[in-house]
Amino acid sequence: MSRIYLLLFLNIILPAAAITLQDQIDQLSKIDQENIVHALLPFSSSRNAIATIDVNWCCRIDPGVEATSYTRQTTYYVVKHGRHKCGYDGCGFLGWSRCTRWCEETWTEVQHGVETYLVYKQRVCPQEQLTCCAQHIYVLGHCFSYEEIYNNQQLLAQLNELGIVIPGPSVG
Repeated sequence: MSRIYLLLFLNIILPAAAITLQDQIDQLSKIDQENIVHALLPFSSSRNAIATIDVNWCCRIDPGVEATSYTRQTTYYVVKHGRHKCGYDGCGFLGWSRCTRWCEETWTEVQHGVETYLVYKQRVCPQEQLTCCAQHIYVLGHCFSYEEIYNNQQLLAQLNELGIVIPGPSVG
């Protein structure tokens, strides 16, 4: 009970201290935190364990991208063009001389090669760098969105009894 009065005191007397909602939740007893989790889990759209990181867990750092080099064998076709002797024709005065006849030819050759390429893969956020995303609060291993809290009237009443006032949803 004294903890509740302390929270009220800090919220009323020291508003400049900027105690966040997360700070208030962290200061609650484990039993009160468990009650919050049990009030939210049945209504939670995502059972937000750390396994579902993309939903409401964010990374404090940019883990970066890993580039891996791979090679593969390639087969491609090359069109070739050439000329070759293909006989003789009569030429000169009255066709009494012999001239070489040239023919043109086009063909396709199969060639093989090795190609190097990069594959980019997003690195996984280190476990110690995971945190709740903005507009979420952390309670006993779960991240809950403010929207889930706003939509749970029973929890809002319970938090109010504990002296925790949640700011209203922002418009726009």
